[in-house]
Amino acid sequence: MLLLAGCTGNFGLSAPTPIASTPPPVAASPSPTITAATAESTAAAISIPVPTVLPAPAEISPTPYPTLVTPTPPPTVAATHGPTAAATSTPAPTVLATPAEALATPPCPCDPACPCQINHVVIISIDGLRPDAIERADTPILDGLRTQGAYSPAAQAVLPSVTLVNHAAMLSGMSPAKHGIYWNSNDPDLGKIKGPTLFSAAHEAGLSTAMVVGKPKLEHLVLPGSVDNYIYAGFTDRQVVNEAIPLIQTNMPALLFIHLPDVDSAGHAIGWMSLAQLLAVSMTDSLIGEIVAALQEQDYLSQTLLIITSDHGGSGRRHGSDSPEDTTIPWLAVGPGVPAGVVLPGEITTYDTAATALSALRVPIPPEWDGRPVLEIFEPASP
Repeated sequence: MLLLAGCTGNFGLSAPTPIASTPPPVAASPSPTITAATAESTAAAISIPVPTVLPAPAEISPTPYPTLVTPTPPPTVAATHGPTAAATSTPAPTVLATPAEALATPPCPCDPACPCQINHVVIISIDGLRPDAIERADTPILDGLRTQGAYSPAAQAVLPSVTLVNHAAMLSGMSPAKHGIYWNSNDPDLGKIKGPTLFSAAHEAGLSTAMVVGKPKLEHLVLPGSVDNYIYAGFTDRQVVNEAIPLIQTNMPALLFIHLPDVDSAGHAIGWMSLAQLLAVSMTDSLIGEIVAALQEQDYLSQTLLIITSDHGGSGRRHGSDSPEDTTIPWLAVGPGVPAGVVLPGEITTYDTAATALSALRVPIPPEWDGRPVLEIFEPASP
């Protein structure tokens, strides 16, 4: 999700300054370096198209981006990608306060008088992404977005930590006990999610909705009449992005969900945090750059809240347990009213994503939901 804190200016992703964060400890192995030379040797092992060289951010988005925020620049930290990266001694990143009154009095953009009103929410789910994979892989787009928004490296999935159950929570605002999805396969005989979902609530409020996904089982999350445009694009990120970009260009909805499956596919095929999966993370990062560029080219960026998150992590070649490797996920928000370069200190669960999206769109949150909006993202950073 792109949350833009300012309405004008330059939002450049060249030479990004990553946010220093400390995700929960996980089992770590020596960090391989992702380069173009390694792509050919690992491409055949994973079922995703591999470009010879990953495009640089400037090639993905040649035009300047609007400035998301205009506070003091975030602290400079040395690159953390690869085994040769060395940290420098710099000030710690800004951490948001979490005042108790934030929930009682929703700040901008819930206030209709907000000058930088959000008219669109884009949720991008990177299936199977662990937060520490962002630190090890080459991710210039995500690094740049983290310097422009609010980030948590310690958000939590629900149990069991599998794709369908957690996307149901992410897009319904409810725990599995309420949303009713307890399986992880595409089985029409098992029926649909229990509502109200994020999409049914938005649609009932008169907003347009769309989903572009890379796994057909996500259709279990689509209640009748809740999604104006549902597209199963195919089982690769490239296919998903090839469908999502024309939708942005010709029929941009108020609420758009984009599901990217390649990182999860590489984890199951080769292993979580393997060279192949880190390469997949880098490729997914470049495709997110294409989505951001499309939003910019169509002048949606300055009025869009972008949320980028995941459904679960993994270890070995599987996931589903209650281990930190399986349940810890990244959560990033960029857009109007979102301060730049902050680390969110509060607890975030995947079902809070749906509540945050409705709050940004000024739609009432259903009382039966478990999720709460992450309103800290709209609070000014502490001096």
